[in-house]
Amino acid sequence: MPTSRFVVVPAPLEAQLTTSLSAQLREALSLALRLKRQVNATLHDEELGDKASSAVFEMLEPGGLPFILLMLLVAVLAVRELLLRMETKRILKVHRDHSGVAMASETHEHDD
Repeated sequence: MPTSRFVVVPAPLEAQLTTSLSAQLREALSLALRLKRQVNATLHDEELGDKASSAVFEMLEPGGLPFILLMLLVAVLAVRELLLRMETKRILKVHRDHSGVAMASETHEHDD
């Protein structure tokens, strides 16, 4: 049975960490440079304003799918806000009932 002539010895932990960190740093820098190029290309696009305004006008035309989705989004956000306010009032009422602390009156005795 043949035996291998070479044995693979793992690198010390510091060398492995250095290699890993340098690879991740290179990847992060390349991602940042790619994002910078894309943002610069977007900002220097001459037709961006026209594209954005036409997209907004298409979205605001009643009867289309974008309009329906926009109205659905507005309705969901309104219901969410309402439920959040109701739950906050309920929690404050329970806290006020169980704390036993007298609440200050709404009017001040020196108000004229």
